Amino acid sequence: MNPCIAIIDPATLSRIALGDILRDIFPTVELLSFPSMEDFIADCDRHFIHYFVSQDIVMAHIGEFETLKAETIVLCRGAGESFVEAGFKVMDVFLPEKELIAKILHLHRSGTPGPSEDSAYQRTAQLSPREKQVLALIVKGLYNKEIADALGISVATAIFHRNHICEKLGTRSVGKLTLLAVLSHIVEPDAI
Repeated sequence: MNPCIAIIDPATLSRIALGDILRDIFPTVELLSFPSMEDFIADCDRHFIHYFVSQDIVMAHIGEFETLKAETIVLCRGAGESFVEAGFKVMDVFLPEKELIAKILHLHRSGTPGPSEDSAYQRTAQLSPREKQVLALIVKGLYNKEIADALGISVATAIFHRNHICEKLGTRSVGKLTLLAVLSHIVEPDAI
């Protein structure tokens, strides 16, 4: 039986956005999205390694999630202190994409099976050493001028490298660039 991740959230756009992030992080895991607990229960005969669940659904079905605490990540609007105190892992859905990815990667590093580091290495292997340096600085939040100053290059050259990195990796999303940089060990998650 293949491992699965469930997203249980009534907000369609939240499920889609989180699903996109999780597909990049966990490419070998089946991802299933449910708008309600009832829909999840109708299809729960699978091996789920994680449950990403809206705080409202956890509150309404706390009895079911008490036994699944270790695998449940509560999607909170804010810090979710009451869930943390109750022993749940939480994720603030109002965080920027880059921070959400860092949070999910931190959860992965604490024992979750998932991301394919080989896949990330393959994608970033096509980058030159200088492009890897520029990628690391992009992920750390530096702007083109700051990258140029840090590497002793012109702003035009920093922009040139940035464009080539995005072209080679197939994305302009800083969140996805962050994911690839962390999974291929160009940047450590704590440096984000």
